[in-house]
Amino acid sequence: MLDRKYFEEVLPEQIRLMERPVRLTVHLTSGEEYVVYALLAAHDPYVVLKVYGKGGKEPEHSKPWQKANPTQDAAIFDQVCVPYSCLAHAHLTARTTKGDDARVLIGFQAT
Repeated sequence: MLDRKYFEEVLPEQIRLMERPVRLTVHLTSGEEYVVYALLAAHDPYVVLKVYGKGGKEPEHSKPWQKANPTQDAAIFDQVCVPYSCLAHAHLTARTTKGDDARVLIGFQAT
């Protein structure tokens, strides 16, 4: 089962070994899947992920907010909180697929 140790220790090592931008997709036992932008927090019973929205381009913060926060992403990503028991598997790939080039950042980043 995927757990806190996977997200905090194993996944960063996998990303390091791949040596390039990667795309992480988590698959839930319900059949849903999410393409992950970043790991926000890993707790003992669940993980909080910043994910790409299902509808295409993410909405953006207002121009005043962007000006006041120049080091932050302008895009507003969806967030999901997933109990580890609901994670079926995670797929990490360095391959790009159609549509990746339209994203602000291709794949996963540690925050």
